[in-house]
Amino acid sequence: METDSSLQIERAAYEEFVRLWRQGHFEHQRLGQAFYNHFNLHKIAGQAALRDLYEAGGEKASGLILRLFRLH
Repeated sequence: METDSSLQIERAAYEEFVRLWRQGHFEHQRLGQAFYNHFNLHKIAGQAALRDLYEAGGEKASGLILRLFRLH
């Protein structure tokens, strides 16, 4: 299920993040935490949903990323 989110990330930037993740560039971080830090999401208002992302790992984080952000 896709939401109408105003949060957008360029697909190329997302793919670069995934590449870095797979290469182990975010050692000792959960997937959601690494995504949050990599894209400086602390600068965005409305942190409730993003806090859930920060705390998530693995498949849960992947699902939240795709639900919260529109890739363009």
